[in-house]
Amino acid sequence: MNQAVNFFWTILCFIPVIGFWFAEGLTTWFYIFCSISIISLLIPARLLQLSNSPKFYEKLGVRVIRKFVQNGDLVKRISKNTRQQLRVIKGRESAIGYSSTIVMYERYHFLCFVFFLLTTAFALFIGKIPIAIIILVANVIYNICPILLQQYNRARLTRLSKVKAALKA
Repeated sequence: MNQAVNFFWTILCFIPVIGFWFAEGLTTWFYIFCSISIISLLIPARLLQLSNSPKFYEKLGVRVIRKFVQNGDLVKRISKNTRQQLRVIKGRESAIGYSSTIVMYERYHFLCFVFFLLTTAFALFIGKIPIAIIILVANVIYNICPILLQQYNRARLTRLSKVKAALKA
């Protein structure tokens, strides 16, 4: 079920981008945008973190986003009904592992965010406004929402580790 959710969002949001580049052809701009997207990964993640407060992200609606994603609330509810365990963090070691998973997901979505954004700008530049709007919406759904969710998860893990450290002191 988890991978089905992931596959659904990936296909849904990549269709307009792939369709745009298929129609335009893989021009030099496509390769420039791919290169810029890859280079954007050199930006340190800490510079992209909007806040260290989980409440900040909750005000932006991450709890709603969390319902519809991989390992999200709906998947957990369905899995609970089928008696599968989907708890992501089960202890200290899994929290450390999950922390690197957060970084990986966030970096992937940031790369896609930059590529989608450049594609949107290019579509606007050449006057293809309807597809630009569709790609922009896909960018929000597929990249901005997951980035916010990963930053929220990182903020929660950081807060938990600080609380546990304070309890030990």
